[in-house]
Amino acid sequence: MQWFFDKTGFPLFYVSGIQVQLLPITKVQFEKFLVESKEFGDSWYANLLNINPRVSYKTFTSENREGIFITGLLPSEINFFIKWMGNGFRLANLREWRKIYHELKKIPLKRERLENLLFQVKSKPAKTIIERLLEQLNYEILYREARRELNWADITLMHYGLVEWVKEEGSYVGVGAPRPSFYPNLWEPLKDMVKPLKENERLFYFGFRLIR
Repeated sequence: MQWFFDKTGFPLFYVSGIQVQLLPITKVQFEKFLVESKEFGDSWYANLLNINPRVSYKTFTSENREGIFITGLLPSEINFFIKWMGNGFRLANLREWRKIYHELKKIPLKRERLENLLFQVKSKPAKTIIERLLEQLNYEILYREARRELNWADITLMHYGLVEWVKEEGSYVGVGAPRPSFYPNLWEPLKDMVKPLKENERLFYFGFRLIR
């Protein structure tokens, strides 16, 4: 598996001919954008963190790991981050997201592939997050919950991660099914779309990842 890295040092990989970010965008990545772009001020970010408080990437646990990801953003705000990232990054459309999710669920997670990534990654936050996630998911899925082998939808958190913003017919919708302990739901990512009740509603379980 060939790995690529964005300007924040976080990894991407190819799925169905598309480069996909391994994880939803983290607060570590978004804070780098805030410092360099000056698009949003400290008070704006402090209010955003009230929705989903910050959790350290060094110490997050299986109970609070959603706190390392940036959530509650509106699509118009995400577009500033996309512009800052450059290099052809964009949100997936609904069809693309579902195709990626479907493919990843079929691919077993081989430890050697992830070890190859950890050898290549230069970002300390990215490496720490991936290592801690793998440790947590190994326990949760292999031993405690489903008692099955991990697949790539697990480590990417497309399964039991966040609802993620995508494009659909000139607008934006959410897709994905968070784990019930974070936000109770019965959504099926291959069938259901998630739409906020209000246009400018900030939802703590809505995050995003980029493709190119």
